[in-house]
Amino acid sequence: MIKSIIRDSTDVFVCIQGKINQFDIRDIIYVEHSSRTVFMYTLKGIVYIPYMPLNQIYQALGNDYLYQCHKSFLVNRIHIESIDRTENVVVLKDNMGEIAVGRKYRARFLKAMHLTE
Repeated sequence: MIKSIIRDSTDVFVCIQGKINQFDIRDIIYVEHSSRTVFMYTLKGIVYIPYMPLNQIYQALGNDYLYQCHKSFLVNRIHIESIDRTENVVVLKDNMGEIAVGRKYRARFLKAMHLTE
């Protein structure tokens, strides 16, 4: 299975088995790693990327838009409505849901968001 993720400025190209999906990095809402599959939730739908580690995707996409808030999640800062520090969740805009903030990632995530502990 051939797969790759390439980023050029704000354009993201995801190639899986010869099929190339192209979208703007600002369209990525969040990325979830579950059961050895990555689910990239975008404004256009969900992109499935089997057998690719989350840290490899994080390295390919960079950290100017996406921040790791949990061992299984990357979240796009422009789709964050608020951060609930008491519940340790990120609330997404437009009722897109909530994403947990892991204890191990909390301090680094808040610092990246220019917030203090």
